[in-house]
Amino acid sequence: MRIVHISDLHFWHITLNPMRLMGKRLLGMGNLILNRARAYKLEVMPTVVERVKELKPDHLLVTGDLTTTALDEEFQAVRQALSALPQNPSFLTVIPGNHDRYTRESDRNSIFEKYFAEFAPSPSYPWLKQIGQDTAILGLDPCHPNPLSARGTISPEQLQRAAELLDGAGMKAKRLLVACHYPVALPAGIIENRGHGLRGSRHMHAFLARYSPALYCHGHIHSVWGFCPQFLPETLCLNPGPSLKQRNHSGVAASMLEIVLDGQDVEVRRHLLRQKIWEMDTLFHARDFFNRRINS
Repeated sequence: MRIVHISDLHFWHITLNPMRLMGKRLLGMGNLILNRARAYKLEVMPTVVERVKELKPDHLLVTGDLTTTALDEEFQAVRQALSALPQNPSFLTVIPGNHDRYTRESDRNSIFEKYFAEFAPSPSYPWLKQIGQDTAILGLDPCHPNPLSARGTISPEQLQRAAELLDGAGMKAKRLLVACHYPVALPAGIIENRGHGLRGSRHMHAFLARYSPALYCHGHIHSVWGFCPQFLPETLCLNPGPSLKQRNHSGVAASMLEIVLDGQDVEVRRHLLRQKIWEMDTLFHARDFFNRRINS
C-alpha cells in the first residue's frame, strides 16, 4: 500500500471586511498580510497535485491546517485544488488543524466539516477508518480555538473512546496509522514555540505505547521528519512539513511524504520540490516494523 502524506497547506484569503475580522482573525490577517502570504505560494499547489498523481498512491492523507484563518473562501479554494484527485473516502482522508478551527465562530459553525466531513466515517472524533484489508487510520482531533495561542488539547475521554474503537476492531495485529495534527515528540534540534504544544501529551504517550507499533502522522511544526522517539520506540512519528511553504534558506518550495507499506515493512520517502524539480530520498526504512511488539 502506498500512502501520500501532506499537511499545513495554509491556503489564504485576504479580507478587510471589519465584520469578518473579529477576535483572533484580526491578528491572523495582520500576520498574513505582513508575512505568511509571501511564504505560502498557492500557485505551487497544482505541481503538488501532479506529483501526487505521478506517485499513484492508494490513499492521500492530509493532516490539518488546510487554511490560514478558517474563512469559507480558503476552504473552497482547497476543495477546488484537490478536485483533480479522486473525491471519495476510500482515497482521501482529511483531518483538521488548529488553523481550521481558528475562531470560535468557525468552530461553532463546523466550517471544516462543511467542506470535508464526507471523507471521515463519523461526524465526531475519534473515528476509525479502514483503508485496506490490513490497514486503518485512527482520526483524533485536539484542535480548538484559542484567544492567542496555538495549543491543542487531547482529552482522556477522547483517547478512551479511541481505545474502545481499536479494541473492538482487533487492530492490535494490524497496520495502524494515527492521524492527529499536533506532534507528540520532536527530533533533536527542533524547539517548539511557546504556546504551540499539545495539552494532555502524557495521556497520548501512554495511549501510543499501548497501541504501537503505529505510524503517527501529524503536521503543525513546519519541518520534515520521520523518527521513533526513545520513549516511544515502536511509534514512527511522521511530519511532511508545510507542503506549500517557500523555504528560502534551502530553496525548497513544497514537500510531502510517501509511505510504502509492504507486509510488515515500512519505507518512508521524502519528496522535496527545489528549483521546480522534485528530489526524493529515503527518510526511514524498517523491516518487520509492525511485528516489533510481537517479537519483543
